[in-house]
Amino acid sequence: MNDRHDTTRVGKACRTRPYTSPVELAVGDLVVYGGHGAGRVVAREQRGSGETRHDVIVLQLPGGLTVTLPVALACDHLRPLASEGEMASVQRTLRTTAPPCEPVWLKRHKATRAKLAAGQAIGLAEVVSDGNRRAQAASGRLSIGERELYVKARQLLANEIALVRGIQPANADDWIANQLTYASH
Repeated sequence: MNDRHDTTRVGKACRTRPYTSPVELAVGDLVVYGGHGAGRVVAREQRGSGETRHDVIVLQLPGGLTVTLPVALACDHLRPLASEGEMASVQRTLRTTAPPCEPVWLKRHKATRAKLAAGQAIGLAEVVSDGNRRAQAASGRLSIGERELYVKARQLLANEIALVRGIQPANADDWIANQLTYASH
């Protein structure tokens, strides 16, 4: 079985490999929902009636978005916030000049969208690093679509860093900008 999809439910917790800590899904927990970003579990309740009752969690995301997910689906699609070890990998990725990416725009765009949808901190850092490198290149321009994906990835990454480090998202974005300056030198 592929470890990436091996999910074990333990009581109220979900253990999803390769994450080192389980997603508890308790009210107040901070989790990441793929391309939607980091948010807080604000409720855990049962919905439905009779035999169709099922546990759900309610997740509050930035911008006032609220998402209700069945617990089984939440276990498959939510992950804990990045660990400090993952933050170190994010920092290395942002500080390293991104290697040349796929030259075909459509393939590059599809790969970038996939990283954004997955919402992994390291994947978001790769999108930000690549977008920064491409914006700094001789042409100095990203297409409108590439720019939107870059801005979204940077926003999601900054929001997660802010929660991990206990700082404001604007300060986390400043931290990202500082890391990117190392790649420019």
